[in-house]
Amino acid sequence: MANRSEFIAGLVVGALVGVGVGLLLAPRSGEETRGRLRGKADEMADRLRGRTRDVTNQLKETVEELGSRMRRSADEVTARVQKALGEQVQRLQAALERPGTPPEHN
Repeated sequence: MANRSEFIAGLVVGALVGVGVGLLLAPRSGEETRGRLRGKADEMADRLRGRTRDVTNQLKETVEELGSRMRRSADEVTARVQKALGEQVQRLQAALERPGTPPEHN
């Protein structure tokens, strides 16, 4: 995930530099060039905000799914442990009800 983020950041910076250099070298007035630079920077910022929002939403969904899986796994383990303990308690009670018989070891 870090490599992907670094790539996207590099892509954005590269695009901004490329647009800036292209606009600065274009035969336009300073005011028009600054306006176009501002417009392109705003456009790139909007794209970056949208992409950040998308990545954040994907990350939230992944974390929620992971949490849900972990809860299901914990519930399954808890149920198995409770069942095993219940069975052991029943065996122990049955053994204690038989006088002179030591309890089973499993």
